[in-house]
Amino acid sequence: MISMTPEQATLQAEVEQFIYSEAAMVDQSRWQEWLELYTEDMIYWAPSWVNENELTSDPEAEVSIIYMNNRKELEHRIWRFTSGDSPASYPLPRTNHMISNVAITSVTDEQIVVSSNWMSQIYRDKEQLFYGGFYEHTLVRVDGQLRISHKKVVLLNDIVVGFVDVYHL
Repeated sequence: MISMTPEQATLQAEVEQFIYSEAAMVDQSRWQEWLELYTEDMIYWAPSWVNENELTSDPEAEVSIIYMNNRKELEHRIWRFTSGDSPASYPLPRTNHMISNVAITSVTDEQIVVSSNWMSQIYRDKEQLFYGGFYEHTLVRVDGQLRISHKKVVLLNDIVVGFVDVYHL
């Protein structure tokens, strides 16, 4: 067992609750609250696999599953799948995200980097899908509150049925 100082244990608990709350907001379709977790200059990136062991490394020059480099893009994406104008997203699936192994990997005065594992169950049109992988969140404090400045989502599945959007991941 790794021993932590009381300050480290408090930060670990705060970070875990933040990551769990983010997943719950997605599962409960609390899109405005979820959006507010992100900074204006946020990056949301789900890289693609180059081969069995290597992910793409440059979202500006290589294919990504999802890449958004500011909150306006995320706002637009949420509007698109909640407006009913996107046939691929209607009806929105029911999701259940499970998060585990939340670990703080780096802490500076400016940011906290957190890794975790995730799995999502997706239910839509009497079908059930499972996706899973790893998260890396870079968190910053804005007015004393944790916010996401960067989220990297590694999807481990080789087979994706249909399309993938932020609510799947």
